[in-house]
Amino acid sequence: MIFGDSKAPCAELVVIGDEVVSGLILDRNSQYLGEKIHELGIEVSRITTVGDSASIIANCVKLALERSDWVVLTGGLGATHDDITKSVLLKVFECGLKKDSKVAGMLKERFQARDREVPQSVQSQCEVPEKAEILYNEKGTAPGFKMKQGDSTLFSLPGVPLEMQYLFEKYVAPEMAAQNNKTFLHRLIKTTGLSESDLWTKIGPLQELQKKATIASLPSHLGVRIRISVLADSRQEGESRLDEVEGFLTQKLSSYIYGKDEDEIEEKVGALLQEKSLTLATAESCTGGLIGHLLTQVSGSSDYFKEGFVVYSNAAKINRLQVEPKLIEEFGAVSEPVAQAMAEGVCRVTGADIGVSVTGIAGPSGGSDLKPVGLTYIAVHDRSGTYCKKFIFTHDRIKNKERSAQAALNLVRLRLQGELEK
Repeated sequence: MIFGDSKAPCAELVVIGDEVVSGLILDRNSQYLGEKIHELGIEVSRITTVGDSASIIANCVKLALERSDWVVLTGGLGATHDDITKSVLLKVFECGLKKDSKVAGMLKERFQARDREVPQSVQSQCEVPEKAEILYNEKGTAPGFKMKQGDSTLFSLPGVPLEMQYLFEKYVAPEMAAQNNKTFLHRLIKTTGLSESDLWTKIGPLQELQKKATIASLPSHLGVRIRISVLADSRQEGESRLDEVEGFLTQKLSSYIYGKDEDEIEEKVGALLQEKSLTLATAESCTGGLIGHLLTQVSGSSDYFKEGFVVYSNAAKINRLQVEPKLIEEFGAVSEPVAQAMAEGVCRVTGADIGVSVTGIAGPSGGSDLKPVGLTYIAVHDRSGTYCKKFIFTHDRIKNKERSAQAALNLVRLRLQGELEK
């Protein structure tokens, strides 16, 4: 069990649809449900994806009802030939159909608003399982169902994400919360500049921490997020345990942490610039304006973001930023001297307090033995001097650009925090 309590309530998800199994659409529903149910203090023990096979769906549902307190199905409630979830539920719960007048009335209103009659194919939505409590769907035509078997409760929800989320928030989440007397809390610590393995090496053994909270790492090419979760008897107890674990992680990881929960690195950089009343300008080659884009995603960025140059060609570097042609001739455009000259040049021509530059080989072509794909130089300049760092990124073109932009913003953050050597 996630929280180390064998008596903790347990949920299971069953995602139905050939289109999901075949990969034609991405399964966002289980991602949403897993997170929301987890936040209610309920463990999601299994997520099963099945195609439109009545026998396989029935078997999955029967097994789930035997071993889980809560079972949530998504998909297969529409009115087309491959929507078979309702018929499967009739067999599993050994019941027939009945007409629901409220569903019929809602369908009539929905189609009258479009100046249409209810299509014959949709009228079957009025027929619901006799043993089901109906979850009335104001966002679509397919109602959801709540059905009980022994101590287990099953919720069957439409597969359309908007409809599924609406019914979950209106019916499912309140019932799950009401039957769980524990308080679930979590925090997300965001780091960048460390691989997952290096991060855990810095943190060290987790045995004592895991007695206080569940700790999970969520790595991506932009960094590692650490999720701290607690299931406590009260909010006060939970917050206290979160504070203790967060304090330990902050001490171990220090400058690698740039924020938590919903924080983004561009927001952190913007807040630091505003706090110090400084302005920033960007000189981008391989990132093609991505750093400027991220900075201007933040409301109020006009207070500190002065200008951005996309100097993709050598001529642009020379003409716009006054980079000396001999530097490019001698060292190449992707080099430390050119990156430094770009950062210094963008400050000079814009009057910004800080300049950040990026030059690199994003790939997949353009590399060599001496300068491989992914080689990137990032420089930060201010009145106290210029700092430049070499990176070699090992992803595809898009991810290399994203990593370069993230690394550039992180160097600016560290410089503003006084943690970057000159």
